[in-house]
Amino acid sequence: MEEHSERRRSARFPCTGAAEILRGGQRWGWGTLSDISSGGCYIETDHPLPIGIEARLRLTIADILLDIGARAVSITPLVGMGMEFIAVPQEQANQLAKIMDKVTAIHPSPALQHAESSGPSRVAVRITREAAPDILAKIIERVNEKGVLTRQEFIDIVKSNNDKHRP
Repeated sequence: MEEHSERRRSARFPCTGAAEILRGGQRWGWGTLSDISSGGCYIETDHPLPIGIEARLRLTIADILLDIGARAVSITPLVGMGMEFIAVPQEQANQLAKIMDKVTAIHPSPALQHAESSGPSRVAVRITREAAPDILAKIIERVNEKGVLTRQEFIDIVKSNNDKHRP
């Protein structure tokens, strides 16, 4: 595992999105974005690329598709990898700017986000037998729509369903 934070040039912002990882025009794998900056992103995946390896990323964030070259700059085996964007054509730079506008509007303070997320976050969720079919239907809908479901999206679905059925 290699720490990259001291070399990071851009503030990271939490986000949710799908990542398709391509090598040599072929799909290497899938992942889920957990944060993004103007210079790169972190992809949660069971199969991170080795450090230094370049790939093409197809990222879907806030309903915007970003097709961009990137290089693996940090890895956590079986967890994910930090990717640095490289060779960004103007059209993709424009798409990235749109994404950054959306995620920074949602999460305006990177320092606050870092302080809140400095430790592992474990949220206990309770699913009742009665609520399970509704929750499962929403999960299937999200996976069919985006191709992935993040931990936070799962928690949001369960909490939303619990709030709906609260007396």
